[in-house]
Amino acid sequence: MGKKSGKNSFIIQGSILAFAGILVRVIGLIYRIPLNRILGADGLGYYGTAFEIYNVLILLSSQSMPLAVSKIISEKLERKQYKNSQKVFKGALLYGTVLGVAFGLLLFLGSGWISTTVYKQPYIAPALRVLAPTLTVACVLGVVRGYFQGMGNMVPTAVSQLLEQIMNAFVSIIAAYQLGVYGYSLSKIASEAKLLKGSYAAAGGTLGTFSGALIALAFMFYVVWINKEVFKKRAKKDKTGVVESYSTITKIILFTITPVLISTTIYNIGNLLDNPIYQNIMQGVLHITREKTNALWGVYSGYYRLLTTMPIAIASSLSTAIVPSLVRSYTAGDDGVVESKVSLAQKFSMIIAFPCGMGLTVLGGQINSLLFGGSVSDTSTIMIFSIFTVVAFSLSTISNAILQGINKLNVPIKNSAIALAAHLVFLPILLLVFKAGIYGVVIGDFTFAMTVAVLNAFSIKKYLGYNQEYVYTFIKPFICSAVMGITCYAVYHIGFMIIKSNVLWTLMAIIFAVVAYGLALILTKTISKEELYSVPKGGMIVNILEKFHLL
Repeated sequence: MGKKSGKNSFIIQGSILAFAGILVRVIGLIYRIPLNRILGADGLGYYGTAFEIYNVLILLSSQSMPLAVSKIISEKLERKQYKNSQKVFKGALLYGTVLGVAFGLLLFLGSGWISTTVYKQPYIAPALRVLAPTLTVACVLGVVRGYFQGMGNMVPTAVSQLLEQIMNAFVSIIAAYQLGVYGYSLSKIASEAKLLKGSYAAAGGTLGTFSGALIALAFMFYVVWINKEVFKKRAKKDKTGVVESYSTITKIILFTITPVLISTTIYNIGNLLDNPIYQNIMQGVLHITREKTNALWGVYSGYYRLLTTMPIAIASSLSTAIVPSLVRSYTAGDDGVVESKVSLAQKFSMIIAFPCGMGLTVLGGQINSLLFGGSVSDTSTIMIFSIFTVVAFSLSTISNAILQGINKLNVPIKNSAIALAAHLVFLPILLLVFKAGIYGVVIGDFTFAMTVAVLNAFSIKKYLGYNQEYVYTFIKPFICSAVMGITCYAVYHIGFMIIKSNVLWTLMAIIFAVVAYGLALILTKTISKEELYSVPKGGMIVNILEKFHLL
């Protein structure tokens, strides 16, 4: 049992990261309520546009940094090249700093041109200037997080993410209010004062992002500092005699980061292109009013994507944990362990994805009403597609990580590029021919992710000789989720007929759903005792289940 648990420790580490990720998103949902009120309509628009630009630059600069660095570090550690691992860390820090400064200066100096010429919104410039140094911090932060992830330790990353979001929430609210008041005082003309208030409030909101990243970086460097003696002792144990020059280290960093960056960019670029494609076709070709198209896009981006990305983030956390773990096993040539980790990662990803997707499909409208107000019917229809989106993106995310973990860095690039090309053809057809509207975007997202997942599955089989198991990975989790979905639906609707309270029965339905799904997993033997030991508090869970003769 101990050996098995050791081999599957990435599940525990991934669970820690996933738990932190969920808390981060919950905090994000909570603090956005007062922030949105402070920003107002104008400020919210400036804030959203500024972040669209920022997210593109983050995608191009630092988003792939933790994964790429963790891959290199884990490979060096597996080969016991401890001195070279330290060189990689220092070289990556320099690379991240240079890249971050370059992107930061690009945004800071180009903020005026971007805001006035490209977006025709001069009032977003202050928010862009505040976000500029955040790019530098984010790049360096990504390197340090990747360093610890490469050692198989996700705790520093998890803690830093929580600190980052707490600081972000605190500073965003205070700074948005204070700078909004200051902005309003800059003009005696009411209309202009209102616009300046929104502009400066948006800048205050983005100041929270910078502050959060800065405190997270400070914490990560603190963890490095308190472990410096451990790292020195480990370096002294290096008996390999392999000493790589910094020029060689630089090449390794570039040849690892570049394909991961390209893959990440292609994989995520579809989300950035969907909006202009949708808006241009709906307004320019089908002559749907701007108000209607914007309202429908708001439902999609503000509700559907917001909720579906939460369970997908769990798959992303598992992916972060599995890459260094796979690298070590693959480098060691332990094919059996590699296949075992691939199987377990995919299975756990689906065990999480199916119930989360099913829950949003059945209760999505009710959850949106609970969190954001409005009627249940406003979002119920679009949320039906949740199970397809969550499962497809979870599977494509984990399979991308598997291929990266076995050194097939170019394969996710090729597969994502094929899927993106198909998406860019398929989406206009859905909008123009089938008149699918916003549902065309939803279906297009699902088909893109599913195409990536299928192509990745063929690639994993090709390079590992891996034969996919279907019953315990896909069929049984789906059946258990269906049981959960029926339970969830029945509890809510029967209860609601007795007491007309959406809050009460949404919460009760979620509780009953969790219990029903857990029991279904155990009774159908979808998850084994050994696999339960791989999750946090697994031993305690096993003991409880054995006491009730459920295991």
